[in-house]
Amino acid sequence: MTLNFNHLKKFILSYSFILIGVLLCISFWIIEALLHTSLFEIEDTFLEHLFTIDPHELWMRSIACSFLLFFGVITHYYYRNRNKLIDELEEKNKFINNIFDSIQDGISILDLDLNIIQANHWMEKMYELDSPLIGKKCYSVYQKRISKCPWCPSIKTINTGKMHTEIVPYPSENDIKGWIYVSTFPLMDENNNVRSIIEYIKDITELKKIENDFKDAFNRAEFYKDLFAHDFNNILQNILSSTELSNLYLNKPNSEMKITEFLSIIKNQVIIGSKLISNVRKLSKLEEIKKSIQRIELIRILKKSVRTLKKSYPAKNINLQMDLINDKLYVRANELLNDIFVNILTNAVKYNENSVIEIIIKTSSVLQNGKCFLKLEFIDNGVGIDNIRKEKIFERAYNEIRSVSGMGLGLSLVKSIIDSYDGQIWVENRVSDDYSKGSDFVILIPNDEEIFKYEENISF
Repeated sequence: MTLNFNHLKKFILSYSFILIGVLLCISFWIIEALLHTSLFEIEDTFLEHLFTIDPHELWMRSIACSFLLFFGVITHYYYRNRNKLIDELEEKNKFINNIFDSIQDGISILDLDLNIIQANHWMEKMYELDSPLIGKKCYSVYQKRISKCPWCPSIKTINTGKMHTEIVPYPSENDIKGWIYVSTFPLMDENNNVRSIIEYIKDITELKKIENDFKDAFNRAEFYKDLFAHDFNNILQNILSSTELSNLYLNKPNSEMKITEFLSIIKNQVIIGSKLISNVRKLSKLEEIKKSIQRIELIRILKKSVRTLKKSYPAKNINLQMDLINDKLYVRANELLNDIFVNILTNAVKYNENSVIEIIIKTSSVLQNGKCFLKLEFIDNGVGIDNIRKEKIFERAYNEIRSVSGMGLGLSLVKSIIDSYDGQIWVENRVSDDYSKGSDFVILIPNDEEIFKYEENISF
């Protein structure tokens, strides 16, 4: 019984307009008969007139009923085709939306005011903290800005009607955690005017990392090539020259002093070459250095470096003072801090012509771009560094400085290690307007956050 009722219901819904036409025909036939017997004085009763076979009445009623039935049939077929088209459009729209959401890159559609009018599942997931995205400005969601991005490719597409691309930081230029590739395409109206914009977004953070790693690898290769082409070549040339000069003095009387001098030069060049190789090894392990960064106590390493310096120069009169803000200072670094401190302290002694070598080590805390750093200053009374050379002494490939002063590779290594800590290093004059009065090497190392929880005597 239920099955028959469902079939009947389905039949009625399927042919509703035809059935309405039939009902209108029957209603018209009855109403026409009723009106005819009520308004006109005729001998026939209502029922007799309802079923009359008068040709004129039958002709009129047939035409009217045919028209009503025809209207029902036409309306039926119109709505059936309309519903069929709606169903097809819904299926196609569902199919397109499924494709839209299955794409594993971001796609959003913007209006000309840069409002988001549609976004796929990838975009909703990537920016889920800002969901729902629809109706919001693209720059407020995608770049956390309150105004339009100056490099916005969508604006360029709106103005030109052409595709544009940009590589932009994610989630914002002030908080870069990754990189995205943005392509914008115009959607045109019938007058060939831009009516909306399609934004295609691809996360290229890994590709960017690979690109940077490749650049680093290339720069390292160029550096090592330059190193062997110049530094080691200079060492070998010095050894060869000293050897040839020694041979010339072998058969000369009273030449022991000269030969001893040449042998000393050869020995010194071998030591320089050994230190150079040691530094190159450390440079080649910078990736491992980054992995070993941890919370470490700096004062212990600093005092160790000072002891190493004094043992290395027992004959020098070194007056070294330390101005520390705390007995223990914790930073984000590793044991290579010792190499940094020894290198800078050694330079302070080597490049100093005074009878008493003055070195002051000062520590303080600074806040820079919202990050806490421990600031170290190594102040000496040495020969100083002129302004032209202040930046170049940290460059790996600065051959002139390496050959003249011997500091180049050492300070290059120092800078590379500090960079791996996300720190900074630069050099200033001890006396601001006279570089010859000595140098002030300044180092910033990220401070371990825990230290600020209990140190109350730190001022910024």
